[in-house]
Amino acid sequence: MDEIRWVLIISGIVLIVGIIIYENHLKSILDKTSKDSEKIEPTFQSESNPDSSEINEEQLGSYSDNNIDNEIDVDDHNIKVKCDHVITVRLTPIDPVPFNGNQVLKILNGNGLSLDDSGIFNYLDKHNKTKLFSAANLVEPGVFDEQNIENEKIPGLSFFMLMPLCSNEINAFDEMMMILKRIKTSLKAELLDDAGSTLSIQRERYIREEVIEYMLKSKKNSPTYD
Repeated sequence: MDEIRWVLIISGIVLIVGIIIYENHLKSILDKTSKDSEKIEPTFQSESNPDSSEINEEQLGSYSDNNIDNEIDVDDHNIKVKCDHVITVRLTPIDPVPFNGNQVLKILNGNGLSLDDSGIFNYLDKHNKTKLFSAANLVEPGVFDEQNIENEKIPGLSFFMLMPLCSNEINAFDEMMMILKRIKTSLKAELLDDAGSTLSIQRERYIREEVIEYMLKSKKNSPTYD
């Protein structure tokens, strides 16, 4: 019995020592693995753009429909004007089917807009023949191919008014909206604001107030027209 007892005691001691040795070995492996992972942990940083949180202002500038910080020279029938504000309203199909180019051409022409050499439709003041507003293609670069427009599929139109005008801005805005609503009905389209949201009555009024505020700030006394 004593021999069996000693055998059991020795076996227990060996087992305990083995467990301790195994735990120490496992701990050393885990520590080494942890240190190695800290050494090789990658940092995701673009070589071309070292700080991804910074936004390229030049890239974003071209997408701002409503405000232009830098003044733009606009040659309006040989009359040099400075553009520092833009009003934009978009026209898109109600159905997910692009406009027919031939239909767009006829309807815009029928509402007084004509295609110029640069591929942009323009609506002119009946009195001084300067631009009141224009219409561009929603697809970049925004121009229409005069030779091929009748065969084009047009996903939408962007109507814009560059201010200041050589005419009364609020009259021009009202006339633009009146014509836009006629075109909207003819093309079975919907009107959107510069952010792509539905142009509600409230939003239209807000934009109109924006034009009035601009006129007051610029202290212009442009003649009105009927």
